[in-house]
Amino acid sequence: MQTTKRLMRAIEMAAGVIGVAVAMVATPDSAVARSARKLGKRLARDLRYAAASTPGIRYRLSGRHPDPHVSDDILADRIRSALGPLEHRLDVPRVHVIVDDHFAILHGEIPDERGATAIERAVLQVVGVRGIESHLHLGLIAGDTRPSEGHRHHPRSAALQALVDAARGTGAHHPESAVHAVLCGFTDRIPDDERAQIFTHLPADVRRLAEPPRRRGERASRVKTVSQLVAAITAERGIEPEHAEAITRAVITTLRGLVPEEVRDIAAVLPGEIKEYWTAEKAQRR
Repeated sequence: MQTTKRLMRAIEMAAGVIGVAVAMVATPDSAVARSARKLGKRLARDLRYAAASTPGIRYRLSGRHPDPHVSDDILADRIRSALGPLEHRLDVPRVHVIVDDHFAILHGEIPDERGATAIERAVLQVVGVRGIESHLHLGLIAGDTRPSEGHRHHPRSAALQALVDAARGTGAHHPESAVHAVLCGFTDRIPDDERAQIFTHLPADVRRLAEPPRRRGERASRVKTVSQLVAAITAERGIEPEHAEAITRAVITTLRGLVPEEVRDIAAVLPGEIKEYWTAEKAQRR
């Protein structure tokens, strides 16, 4: 506060000095006087701006930053605020954010790699974020458009339609987003070679939805339990937690029906509890 007051007094003194100088060298209506008055006003304006900026400058120079130890809910709001202008500039749908132990989990549809990278980097720069798990889908999926565009219809494959119907039938308000979340979390638990084998049995629109998340920053532990897998889709828009388990069960059951040749091999590489979930579902269908 004292620094700001001193700077304001300096403004007044500077303006006074200019006024005296003008009076000494020129008549009030001369070109020199008018130029000097204009210069004085500009100087006063610039100095006032500097005075108003002083607290922020002192804050940054002191090395202080936003508190990195805020709650996950506050950090999620901080991330959403940071992403708003970027989403508008990139002309992309709103990214859905959930934070767990200061790890940001991102869901959404982004048209291209460049946009996804920009969003992931922006999130990683938010103070308090330890790392990110990005489920951003590259390439707008069926039924989605940029905010500035109108609705356009893109036909789904029969396999994707079956998955979407399964999610919708268990309470998903945005079933394709729910399918994306479940497939991402599930296939992330499968080794690369087996995942590639599964993908050979799936059409392109389902493969795009099933790509595992991209990670930046510190790495959170991967999904190991059914509860963790179920929790992954609660980040999605319009999906209530009470529906999440039913949606997860329905999508995984439908996926198994799409890749019958791989059922046993998938079971062999899944972690314990998720393996039991997969095989128990199989038994229930008999």
